[in-house]
Amino acid sequence: MKIVSKKCFPKARFHVQKLALEALQDSRIKHQWEEAINQKNEQIKLTKTKQIECRPETFDNGDTRKTLSYK
Repeated sequence: MKIVSKKCFPKARFHVQKLALEALQDSRIKHQWEEAINQKNEQIKLTKTKQIECRPETFDNGDTRKTLSYK
């Protein structure tokens, strides 16, 4: 992300690059969060039709996709 902000704003001062970087990070997190929620909703729909328990995918570190996308 730092590289992107520096390439897009090569002559900007540090604080402007920092603001651009923060905006990019916020956008990335929002996109990942929405994707994780949509995936969870699809999983819930699927488990309801099959009448099985809905368990979120858990990674080796104990996090779920939704948890990881928020970090």
